[in-house]
Amino acid sequence: MTSVLVVGKPYTMRNLFLFAVMGYIICLPAQIDFGGAFRIAPSDLFLMLGLFAAGLHLKLDPRQFSSWHWGMLFIFVLASFVSIWRNGFITQYALLQKDFGFILLLLTYIMLVQAVDSWDRLYKMLRAFLISVLIFNGVALFDFFSGVKVPFMVQDGRLSGMLIDPNAYGGLLVTAFAIHIMTSGDGVKLLRGWVSTLATISLAGGIIMTFSRSSWIGLFLVLLTLLLTNPSRLLKIGMGFSVAFGALLLYKGTAYLDVLGNMASRPSQIQSRLDIIGKAVEWIAQSPLLGIGLGSYNYELRIIIHNTPIWFMTEFGLLGLIVYGGFMIWFFIVGIRSYRAADRVNRPIIMALLLSHAAMIGLSMGIEALFQRYWWFMMAMNAACIRLTNTGWKGVKRYRTKGTEKSTGRNLRQQTEQAQQAQQAQ
Repeated sequence: MTSVLVVGKPYTMRNLFLFAVMGYIICLPAQIDFGGAFRIAPSDLFLMLGLFAAGLHLKLDPRQFSSWHWGMLFIFVLASFVSIWRNGFITQYALLQKDFGFILLLLTYIMLVQAVDSWDRLYKMLRAFLISVLIFNGVALFDFFSGVKVPFMVQDGRLSGMLIDPNAYGGLLVTAFAIHIMTSGDGVKLLRGWVSTLATISLAGGIIMTFSRSSWIGLFLVLLTLLLTNPSRLLKIGMGFSVAFGALLLYKGTAYLDVLGNMASRPSQIQSRLDIIGKAVEWIAQSPLLGIGLGSYNYELRIIIHNTPIWFMTEFGLLGLIVYGGFMIWFFIVGIRSYRAADRVNRPIIMALLLSHAAMIGLSMGIEALFQRYWWFMMAMNAACIRLTNTGWKGVKRYRTKGTEKSTGRNLRQQTEQAQQAQQAQ
């Protein structure tokens, strides 16, 4: 697999493919809402451009595209037929938002995986993601603190960014936070100096101001993992959240603590979520194996199940939940294999991707997170690492580029070269 070189394509098409990939990543924090009727993600436009540039040269490798991916596609098709059998039809929402949306996500995954042909490319893509998130979050924080209204950035006193949903936006920030905090120590630093410090504070402040309990669950999983694997990073995290929280109180005053308590608790919303899950459990009991069909819950009650595993169990049944669970676990297995095979320089970025995956699973306890594009971006980067850690794989560039050498320094570069020579000798 020649990855981004796109066999048989002219040089201009290769550049167009890379441009589309970077455009997709930069636009991940954005959606455009048209009065609640429908939303357009600019990233999807870049996806179409990337697929056009790649043509028929996108390839599937079993080390990066597993049977679990096919299993996920199968259960979506199966759940669609179950919906038709049960209701006599499948809703437009299920067909477009779920079925077609999932196919787009699979194509996105394939495109992003094949774009990574070197560690330097991986770092550039993740750096672009971080900088984009920081810019959008900076605008959202400016809206919150200045009172200058910027469309979409704040919803009912909660930061939502251009993802419109505060929970989805909170997940985006926690994902970016996991990537940033794990690459701010040893190895390749995606952000350096005062930019890194500012990123820690602004991301921490954004996570607080989303008041998203779902994203806080994801953050808790990140902190718990760091406590077990790298507790020294917790000090920097604690300082970042302390500064962000202190700035909030200085601006709003201590009276704002009551507002914080009310926004964080929202007991009426908790009861609403419990009612949603209670109804889902009733339908699970009626059809435990294959579920009630894709989109049936939304069609019956005009709401969605704000819990990804419960959603799968309800509409896809036990079979769907098993496939979904296997799909999620597969990325942990791939990440751990990459981590063990990687040299010391690149291990932090692999751990960061594993942490982001854990954070998204935490987020999925409070929303239907599977369709968040930035999660698929992280999964693709995770899978790409298994290719990069295999230096004998045709088409992989050696870890030695000018841009990356600036980040790592001469000593780390020498250690990397020595590790590669030893691995080749073996």
